[in-house]
Amino acid sequence: MRYAEVSLYPGPEGFHPADRKLVDSGAVQRTAIHHVNQLDDGTVVVLYELQGRQSQVEAVLSSDQDVLAYTLSPESSADTARGHSNGADSQQTLHTHIHIDPPETMLSVFRLPQEHSLVIDTPIECLSAGGITVRVIGDQPTITDAVGSLPEQVETELLATGEYQPRARTLYSQLTPRQQDILRTAVEAGYYSVPRETTHEELANELNIAPVTVGEHLRKIEARVLGELVPSVA
Repeated sequence: MRYAEVSLYPGPEGFHPADRKLVDSGAVQRTAIHHVNQLDDGTVVVLYELQGRQSQVEAVLSSDQDVLAYTLSPESSADTARGHSNGADSQQTLHTHIHIDPPETMLSVFRLPQEHSLVIDTPIECLSAGGITVRVIGDQPTITDAVGSLPEQVETELLATGEYQPRARTLYSQLTPRQQDILRTAVEAGYYSVPRETTHEELANELNIAPVTVGEHLRKIEARVLGELVPSVA
């Protein structure tokens, strides 16, 4: 069994109008897509993870006629406290369930698992330019055929391929998509190098969050990972 990690860029129209509006808003960041499900009537429901203010997300989704319905998760108490302490423009993690009437570009992408006997390894990472990075699992000929059947307007970039080993991703997959993003940014910037090559402040600037939030996330990540590595004492 093989896997392929592929970035998909749908062009200026986006995967669907609401998705493009989220990208273009400048106030909302798409972080991840946790689930996609096509209903019998041809419409699609998508569970997004977003970074932004609840009012900003609502303003984008309520203005799009292709959004048939949506619900937003309430702010957590921790996010609310940070929002009050960091000012009106502070961001928070929100999950939104969107019911949409999808264009053909989106259907052509998310029909691939059914048409080619593939499994999508969620969450799907959202990219700042409007694309997504998808990890698909199957045999190599099936993966090759699936990628080759994408519409011409969807630009593809193969990032990695290899033998699928579920246990290799166990610890990483236990982190939330936001924690994965912060850990990946910290590692790439040299936070765990010796000597350390970056600071909480520099990471905060890159991630567009407060330095104290970076520290909180990294401590939680380290506690989760190290807690799994150290054997329990009977």
